[in-house]
Amino acid sequence: MIVRTIWILIALISLPCLANAADFYLTPQGGGRKDGTSWEHSFGQQSLSDVVNETMQPGDRLLIGGGRFVDVRLSIFQGGVEGFPKTISGVDRGDGLPVFVSTWSEKYPDKGATLVRIEPGTGHVILEGLRIEDYEIGVLVPMGKGGSNCPQLVFNDVDMKRFRHGFYLSDCDDLVLEGCDLRRYTKHAFRFEQGCNRVTVRQCTADCSEGDTEWETKTELFPFGFLVNNGGTPNSGFVFEDCLARNNRMPLQKASYKNGDGFVVEGNTSDVRFVRCRAIRNQDGGYDLKVADVELIDCVALGNSRNIRIWKTATLENCFSGWASCGLWCNGGPITVQRSTFHELRKAAVQTDDKAREPVTLNDCLVSSCPAVHRKTARGKVVTNETVVVDDAAGQSPDYVQPSPEWDGLGESLDSQAFSEKGYHRSRPRSVTD
Repeated sequence: MIVRTIWILIALISLPCLANAADFYLTPQGGGRKDGTSWEHSFGQQSLSDVVNETMQPGDRLLIGGGRFVDVRLSIFQGGVEGFPKTISGVDRGDGLPVFVSTWSEKYPDKGATLVRIEPGTGHVILEGLRIEDYEIGVLVPMGKGGSNCPQLVFNDVDMKRFRHGFYLSDCDDLVLEGCDLRRYTKHAFRFEQGCNRVTVRQCTADCSEGDTEWETKTELFPFGFLVNNGGTPNSGFVFEDCLARNNRMPLQKASYKNGDGFVVEGNTSDVRFVRCRAIRNQDGGYDLKVADVELIDCVALGNSRNIRIWKTATLENCFSGWASCGLWCNGGPITVQRSTFHELRKAAVQTDDKAREPVTLNDCLVSSCPAVHRKTARGKVVTNETVVVDDAAGQSPDYVQPSPEWDGLGESLDSQAFSEKGYHRSRPRSVTD
């Protein structure tokens, strides 16, 4: 009790200093006195790590002007404190946001620099408005020892292109990534390795090739957009909102089974939800989810091999799955699917495999242009309640607004005008109880 009181007093004494937070300025070459007090006297890029760790205090901001920063590396081992983060913010002064560039090449994907390394135990840091090109790893938070954690890290509008791993994060609690667009990578865009809890990933994009088939010949085994791994300490509490995983492909894999997924969540993770996410044109699974009780709400999957792969238990509501081998693959269960659409699937709307001991239940769903509702390769069953299976031979039509396998998953193109109360509807307002 005495120790806790002492720390509270120290925090109260420190508050006036924290309230007088300062702004510092940094440009590629620096200017004037190079003391960081203004743009005219900005620090140069060689001072970056010293400024962040030694000059900045909790609550301070480092404003980084536009320009090209070549072969810079930033190691952060002194962060902020709760309520007073250290903020590193890119500023467009007329020539765009700052761009950090290095010499990584897809020809030697495991050789190259890491731009930002946040040391274990360092927290309360915000990175925003940065552009990163040709680094092996964009942002790395390595595994800590003895339970050390990096709390309250925020990455906002940090875009990357041409890299091996974008965000490679471990032991981060209360983590936020928002508006980060990652493209042209050989391995993983967003990788959460272990010990990450209460994570929000919002409006982020992982586009491995941007549809460039030549780049797809350069990717490595298992290219993934978003990976929640099982590297050690379990992860928990993930929310993915309005995220896109696209073109995660490696067509030159020699094995007959070719992998490459949009969203991957491994089995020692818990409490995972996807809201308004899209998985498009990935080599195998759009969503490959091995976690129990996963939720998908207002999500879209199209153009993958198996659009949605569920290994344990799940709930799907108002989702669309189309233009794939199968719409929903189950190797566990039970799975409940509410008001969702399955369209143009080559084998079946739902496929169950050898460990599918519990049923997949389709409530108020819509199935169109599929050869079967259910394909059973070993075991499993599908139950339909108030579900419409459109009979093409009888001249029935779901009358979608504008159906196309090139659909980007946005808008009302796959809303059925013939069955307004069945299946997926992007425009459907959600009720209070939904």
